[in-house]
Amino acid sequence: MIRSVAPVDLWSLRRKPRSQVVLYNTSLLVQPHRPFWFTLMCMLQGTGRDRAMMIFNERGRSAVGQAQGRKGRSEQDIIYLSTYGSRGRGLPSDRDIWFRLLEQLCITAGHNHVQRLFASISSQQVELHEIFRQLGFQAYAHRTILQLSGPDWDQGTTIAPMRAQSRQDRWAIHKLYGTVTPTLVQHAEARNPRDWMLPLTQHWNRKRRRAWVVGPEDDLVAYIHVKSGPSAHALTMLIHPNSRDLVTDVLRFGLARLSDTRPIYLLLREYQEELLAPAQDLGFQPIGEQTMLVKSLVVPVRRSMLMPALDAGMDPRVTIPSISAPREDPQLYVIRTGSDE
Repeated sequence: MIRSVAPVDLWSLRRKPRSQVVLYNTSLLVQPHRPFWFTLMCMLQGTGRDRAMMIFNERGRSAVGQAQGRKGRSEQDIIYLSTYGSRGRGLPSDRDIWFRLLEQLCITAGHNHVQRLFASISSQQVELHEIFRQLGFQAYAHRTILQLSGPDWDQGTTIAPMRAQSRQDRWAIHKLYGTVTPTLVQHAEARNPRDWMLPLTQHWNRKRRRAWVVGPEDDLVAYIHVKSGPSAHALTMLIHPNSRDLVTDVLRFGLARLSDTRPIYLLLREYQEELLAPAQDLGFQPIGEQTMLVKSLVVPVRRSMLMPALDAGMDPRVTIPSISAPREDPQLYVIRTGSDE
């Protein structure tokens, strides 16, 4: 049986799971996922667009599937799968249970008007990738995760002349994103200029976002975004193809804004391979690769925008009233001839 979380599940979920998979996105890199607290929030606030959770219980075995919503967008990320209890003969395998959990998460997301589901799977998890493929998820990009593990081997002193991102830069950043990103990825992510805006207030948020740009206001050539959390920092970049010589200076500028000892990650996609060598010169080393998946829950509907021009039912009918004077005899306007006399 698959259902939503209930108070009776809190005690059983405090145990260590027999097997679990964390599907790391940018947020989970900077702030570790806590399944128990996520369960508690789902129980208090309910399952909806902001978060979703499904519980599997059958003959002493239980499993959990969790999805996190994206703020300001009708999208969710599948972030956690786990199973509890011992293996038994005749019981479904972990992969079969996760398939059923993910299927129910997709159905629940559709009921909550979620338009897209995302998942970032390690390239080594072949069986899990097959589960998502059977559920209709499609790969749209591959991503390499690098970690700063050493000193700056490129002992340069120059940094890019970057300025802090302002609210007016969102259109220029979106234009730069369209120049760098393949069309398939743009269709999968369906971003708009508002997605590049930074939060106005971040004092009470444990995950802080900052960004800098370089170039004219309407024609940017570089963009770097830093997402900081309690456990790490995560960097992402957009570099114009004609300004790739700025990669090292842009990265050095971003690193100069981080003065603590938390780990620093750099996320590069497959169409940004030319940025990999300069990043490694600065001390970044690859630690993993991910396949980025998406499932669209929106079905396009085509409707004709043409209206029939000669449809009688669509033409307005206006009655013209006739006005006649009371007790007025009609007059015949006839010319009399001599024969009528």
